[in-house]
Amino acid sequence: MNFYNPENEIVPRNGNSLVVGIPGRISGCENQNEISLEDQVDHAKDVAYEMYDGEIEFRTITTTGKGERLDRPELQEIEKWLRSREFDLLIVEDLGRIVRGLEAHRLCGIAVDHGTRVLSVNDDIDTNQPDWEVRSVDACKEHMKHNEHTSRRIKFKKMNRFKKYGAATPCPIAGYIKPVGAKTFSDWSKDSGATHYIKGGLQVLRRTLNGAAVADYFNDVGFLPGPYCRKQKWDGTMVLSYFRNPILKGLPQRGKKHTTKLHEFGKRTSVVNPKGPTFREEPHLAFLSPDEIDPVLEAIAEKNAHFRRKKNQNGVDSRYQIPRKRTRAFGQHATCYYCGGHYVWGGNGITDNLMCSNSREWRCWNSVGFNGPKAAQKLLEVILESLSSLEEIDAQFQEIIRQIQSGGPENFLARENELNKVEEEIERESQHIKKLIRESADVKVDTSLLYEMMSELSERKKKLSQDRLALVHAQSRQLDLPESVLKLKEILLHHLDDVDIYSHEFGDLIRELVPEIYVYQVRLIDGGHLLPRAKIRLNLAGSISDATTFPKLQQLLSREMPLDLFEPPQRELIRPEVVRLATTGLEQREIARQLEGNPTQTAVWKSLQLHQKMLEQGLTNPYTLLDEPPDDYKKLRRHKNPKYSFQIKEGYQRPSL
Repeated sequence: MNFYNPENEIVPRNGNSLVVGIPGRISGCENQNEISLEDQVDHAKDVAYEMYDGEIEFRTITTTGKGERLDRPELQEIEKWLRSREFDLLIVEDLGRIVRGLEAHRLCGIAVDHGTRVLSVNDDIDTNQPDWEVRSVDACKEHMKHNEHTSRRIKFKKMNRFKKYGAATPCPIAGYIKPVGAKTFSDWSKDSGATHYIKGGLQVLRRTLNGAAVADYFNDVGFLPGPYCRKQKWDGTMVLSYFRNPILKGLPQRGKKHTTKLHEFGKRTSVVNPKGPTFREEPHLAFLSPDEIDPVLEAIAEKNAHFRRKKNQNGVDSRYQIPRKRTRAFGQHATCYYCGGHYVWGGNGITDNLMCSNSREWRCWNSVGFNGPKAAQKLLEVILESLSSLEEIDAQFQEIIRQIQSGGPENFLARENELNKVEEEIERESQHIKKLIRESADVKVDTSLLYEMMSELSERKKKLSQDRLALVHAQSRQLDLPESVLKLKEILLHHLDDVDIYSHEFGDLIRELVPEIYVYQVRLIDGGHLLPRAKIRLNLAGSISDATTFPKLQQLLSREMPLDLFEPPQRELIRPEVVRLATTGLEQREIARQLEGNPTQTAVWKSLQLHQKMLEQGLTNPYTLLDEPPDDYKKLRRHKNPKYSFQIKEGYQRPSL
């Protein structure tokens, strides 16, 4: 299609320069690279120059992501482009570069409604033509059809080869040898030295019905996990997964799971195949017979049945179609001050408690948990209290907003320089890790630690990519920032009023408003239980997307403070009033009768003793920070276990308190 038409002469709507938007996308597959994005942008620019001889202003969004995903932030940005009425043209190689599916057709409709002309070069679509809707729907259908046919073809091919030849083999697990170049299960062989350990592990499992007991046995005798396992030592979950693998019975499987599409987000997830897996008999790979292992697995399933997550009244799992990384407030967000591990729900077997994930793995002594809903309520009160004091910084806030709006490109250039420095640091660390991986073949290196380092580096790269995308978005449109602290307060109160502290939405909001939570332990100077306290960094600009581009604004709206995740012990709770009444000459029993809550005379005595110790030590605060587990606290014994080995998360540095 020739997009230039003398009858439809292009006239910039702003009267000066033609504003052209260019979305580009690659899926990020193995054979794709970033230069493909440059090719897409250059192609679109060539089309624009052929159509218009005057001044052209190009605005681009180039991303890496699956075309079916509807929750990509760039789609929201493209829609903002189209609704802004600033753009004259939107040029893409094909509609699938925006999104694969009818969502692309909807965006074309929005563009037409707001006066933006869309050109899809390879699809021969021009929204100035009367048949653009038919062409758009046909193009979307073809992109989806190609994707679906390719997926079906690959799945059938692999399953067919598995059935006929035992091909399409997975990575080998512990006890199996897969020679270089092996293509079928017939090429695999058993590690003869593993038979004794697997048989011994089964005996322990039959006797205890406990995967952790078998893990201890495997670790003690030196039977290592498979070569592709990230962990170098067994744990209970790994053991049970290992013995449930039917290849131990000489029955390798394929098709245990398959992918389904969540049409709301365009995401494909792996779920259990209702038709069940397909098995293939390979007797030479059998370590155990079905008569040996099946009764043990059935007994374990019966024993653990009541631990399964309960279903709701409709028979649906409460976590159905919810990503594992999406949890309520504090889950996988709060950080252990001592080791850097994140907190997870289900601390010490209590559903509403959280505890350090490293402590679960015997790598941190801090096994003291805290109640999540109560902590969320306390944090909400702190946020609301901070909002009430925003009026004090209104003048500073408005001055920063004025500087941002008048600063122009200089603001964005400074931010880009900061991101470039972060990128250089990440690249240096990446090269260092790659060097360690190359050396691990000759020198014994903890590969699980390398995987953990790579995972952390991947998260930092993802954060850098998000920051760069936010910067690009901010450069391409008018900034959306509240003009005063009153407007900011109104926005935040609206967000807080609409969510329940038990919901995942509240957890998402807390991650924006409180990006850092470090949990540590304190104790009264006269002893007693360990009490969890947190150091939090509150960022009231966290939920304003454009504010992340300007550190000065975030600095003004950020503050650090302690947050008690516990209720004070009775002797400390009543101490101020006890001391006041004691100065009037009242006896301890009389003091107890005048206090709320009906404390005993013993509680009053303990309170006075605590105050006396504070005076002797010259303290105004009765709590003391714990840097290590106290010897006199008998309930904290995790660090006494032979499996215990304290490990700080790679790259973690304790913050100052």
